[in-house]
Amino acid sequence: MAKEKSDAANDAAIAKALGGRKAKTRKGRKILQDREPKIVEAPKSALIIKGNKSSVDVKMLLTDLHRMRNPLSTLYSRPHPIHPFEDHSSLVRLCNKHDHSLFAFGSSSKKRPFRMIFGRLFNGDLLDMIEYKVSNYKSINSFETKGRDAVVGSKPLLIFQGAGFENDETMKRTKSLLLDYFGGPGPDKVVLEGLENVVIVTQHEAPSASVGADGIRRESASDGAAVAGDVPTVTVRRFAIEFQKSGSKLPRVELQEVGPSFSMAIDRVKDPDRDKWKMATKIPKGAKPKKVKNVSAETTGTKRARIHLGKQDFDQIHTVHHSKKKDKKLRAAVQPTKKAKTADATA
Repeated sequence: MAKEKSDAANDAAIAKALGGRKAKTRKGRKILQDREPKIVEAPKSALIIKGNKSSVDVKMLLTDLHRMRNPLSTLYSRPHPIHPFEDHSSLVRLCNKHDHSLFAFGSSSKKRPFRMIFGRLFNGDLLDMIEYKVSNYKSINSFETKGRDAVVGSKPLLIFQGAGFENDETMKRTKSLLLDYFGGPGPDKVVLEGLENVVIVTQHEAPSASVGADGIRRESASDGAAVAGDVPTVTVRRFAIEFQKSGSKLPRVELQEVGPSFSMAIDRVKDPDRDKWKMATKIPKGAKPKKVKNVSAETTGTKRARIHLGKQDFDQIHTVHHSKKKDKKLRAAVQPTKKAKTADATA
């Protein structure tokens, strides 16, 4: 009976994913079951796509982003007449078709000659996306780094510099987006020799005060209102890590820039729906660590435990007796016996 209920629930979930249709083959059922929510999700993959019009710099940047995420990315070479902030349905459909939860969209226009859009999906629908104006771009090929590219599938070290990543809500979302895109899979352990490259994201303050609350032209999830103003810029640079001899156990670390290098200014923001964001950031019960009594963990991962001892009788505990203390105890024990003997003699 329980097995029939579970099979019916699986069939309902698969039918919902297919839009009411049922999988006809065993392979189709397996593919859809792999796409169902899991406690431990697989590494996120990205769809890299260009718009109907794109300059040479846009194409080169998309290629560099694909090289940084390879093999967890798919690069489309042909253009697509898509405008994500006007209608994102076709972009979401392409991501769902190839099981991608991230996307990077680049295009060029007269108003925005070099723009890049990073976005995320949740439960088969758009979660959020941010459009950036890109400037000061240098491709990987412009650096003299032959044979210095990272191994395919390696995970870079990410460093975020700037107070805005901790204080401003939009910069927090930018940090979250870039962390999802450049982060790659989450390893259980890190080997020092496995750290081959580092991505440094630096936030620069705006030169003047903005008109809006946070200085960003924002498109809401409901009405699409926008506010113009000066915005802080974000610089993204990638370095290769070299470990050299230092005369101690820890090696000396040197960085050499390998590209790409570019600056981004926030142009438009598509904020997620509050309920959808709450569901996306919710931690399932199975993923939460079990609480151990009297054991706590710090932010650095150090564990601290508390031990409860019973009542201690120090008279029964064997302690180290030093010579001077031992002599005092012997004298204190001998003196009453001497006094008793002298009292008997006088009597």
